[in-house]
Amino acid sequence: MDKSNNLNNRLKEISKIVIFLLICVVLLNCLSPIFLPKNNNKRSGIKYENARGFYGEKAHSIEVLAIGNSDLYSAMNPLQLWNNHGITAYVSGEPSQNIFSAYYLLKEVYKNQRPEVVILEVDELFSKGDADDLDEVINNVLKYNFPLFEYHSRWKSMSHKDFKNLKVKYKDRMISKGYIYHNNIQSHPTGYKYMKENRSSALSVTTQLYLDKFMQLASDHQTKVLLVWYPSATTATLKRHQTIEKVANRYQIPFIDFNTDQYNTGFNWMTDTRDGGNHLNYSGATKMTKYIGQYLKDNYTLNDYRHDPHYEQWNKDYEMFMKKNKLAY
Repeated sequence: MDKSNNLNNRLKEISKIVIFLLICVVLLNCLSPIFLPKNNNKRSGIKYENARGFYGEKAHSIEVLAIGNSDLYSAMNPLQLWNNHGITAYVSGEPSQNIFSAYYLLKEVYKNQRPEVVILEVDELFSKGDADDLDEVINNVLKYNFPLFEYHSRWKSMSHKDFKNLKVKYKDRMISKGYIYHNNIQSHPTGYKYMKENRSSALSVTTQLYLDKFMQLASDHQTKVLLVWYPSATTATLKRHQTIEKVANRYQIPFIDFNTDQYNTGFNWMTDTRDGGNHLNYSGATKMTKYIGQYLKDNYTLNDYRHDPHYEQWNKDYEMFMKKNKLAY
């Protein structure tokens, strides 16, 4: 009898927990659309608007999509790719991005774009460890499925419109296509000595899991993946290069590492970095983008849209970008 009562009590407790969780899920589903920004710009409250300008581009118009952290948006200039080759590219780079947020960002990309090539900047694959990564996994799962977790602080700026109209219209375009321009110079005089440093070179279990998910997502959409590591004196090492080489071999995809080979770009640590070796400046980005552009042209079947009237806005964006930053063209 006592056993039967204990079992009934446990079932009641479990039922209460299940009901409570179901109520939480219902509330989150109801509240999330209210807190979700209604446009993809900073005024609307969206995070990292530069990374999300692909929403505003014409559907299925982006052929090359790059994902990564701040190293990426400092080193790759899509408008240079456009001017040199007519390639439509977008840089979805976020500060301190990791592979977990990269995976969910790529899922967002596929809602209105079908890139032929996805460039993954691999600097973000080296994280603190499994415990921290597990926290990031849970955090990203919650934010993707329940935007309230991402945008709960928007209550400070919300208006009655957020409650009346739950439709999102992500239509804003970013002229720079995600690239962030810097022209200041702070050199890194010791060159590539950082490659010999002893930094953790193993990928965490959760990073490997989400890297697999990222690759599978790209494969499901018939997108080719290119791994790139731009010069980074604060993170790159020879052992980490070898780790990514194994990753590239496992997936049978190319890997370009500007930390081990300069590919005749003329890159110079004295002139091409803006903060002593962590991020590149415009000079460094120009050299990196020139090489990547030629590589894309030589190794993938991409269109040249420079003279296509449907893409005339890209020519205008290029002119506006160059004028805004007082650059010769």
